[in-house]
Amino acid sequence: MTERQKRLLGLLVERFIEEKRPIPSAALAEALGVSPATVRYDLAELEALGLIEKPHASAGRVPTERGLSTYALGLLPPRCLPEATARRLTDALERSGQDWPRLAAQMAARLAGYPTLLRLVPLRSQRILAVHLSPLAGQRVLAVAVLEGGRVRQGTFTLPFEPREELLAEAEGLFKTPLRPEELARLHGRSPQLEALLRALAGALGAGRGERFFEGLSELFSEPEAKDPALLRRLVAWAEEPPPEPLTPPGGVNLRVAEGAAWVQVGFARPGWRGEVAIMGPERMRYRRALSVAYTLGRVLGREDAR
Repeated sequence: MTERQKRLLGLLVERFIEEKRPIPSAALAEALGVSPATVRYDLAELEALGLIEKPHASAGRVPTERGLSTYALGLLPPRCLPEATARRLTDALERSGQDWPRLAAQMAARLAGYPTLLRLVPLRSQRILAVHLSPLAGQRVLAVAVLEGGRVRQGTFTLPFEPREELLAEAEGLFKTPLRPEELARLHGRSPQLEALLRALAGALGAGRGERFFEGLSELFSEPEAKDPALLRRLVAWAEEPPPEPLTPPGGVNLRVAEGAAWVQVGFARPGWRGEVAIMGPERMRYRRALSVAYTLGRVLGREDAR
């Protein structure tokens, strides 16, 4: 792409993000101060590269998934939010005590306007003091583990059968002494169903699973894409069970656009923890804002004094 075509792609994407509709070539030509013929030529080039498309014969252009990804990657490295905002984030986290991960996810969702998932993996496993199991719809179970220090960890799993309350209570009763997550695999049940439940529990709460804090799903409802149930299911499923891949390295930024959705992920490290802030939304995401929010929060969380 030429520099002019890069500017044209950026303008088209930003107008599409704000206006939620195809952008006419005449409007692009006026904004760039060039002739309509020049814009039409450059649009044809961008279309040939697979970066934009024309949804209807008489409509303007919209960016493709590849075009959105190209535009978003061009915003790296992200810009931080204003220093005053970063200080307010730091102050709020300092006052939050043990609840800092949930508060961080809530603040990211509010600032970005999109759902946020904060993931944490302890550098040293914390012992599980107790486990509470609650049946969900069908064969799914919610597990909430109380950790030493007062923190909690939760996970969901699916059994090959619908669990009875008595079975869940029997499994909870096995936690009479503190256990480390890696020791869950050593638990055994007296029946095939209890054995299956314990294996699933070890998978949901075992070593390396860490903790997840998902906030701000309602932020998505102001977007027209919220009418797409497939998108909502995709984002919720990703939040409940993220892909089994390493967290983004501390200070690193990962950006993905796929299947109508977008993820902005920033890694951080704190004493005793590795973590990641992931802002999720439709592919028509306000990338500049989402990147700045995630990047600033990652830096704030990585400061040893933000505790």
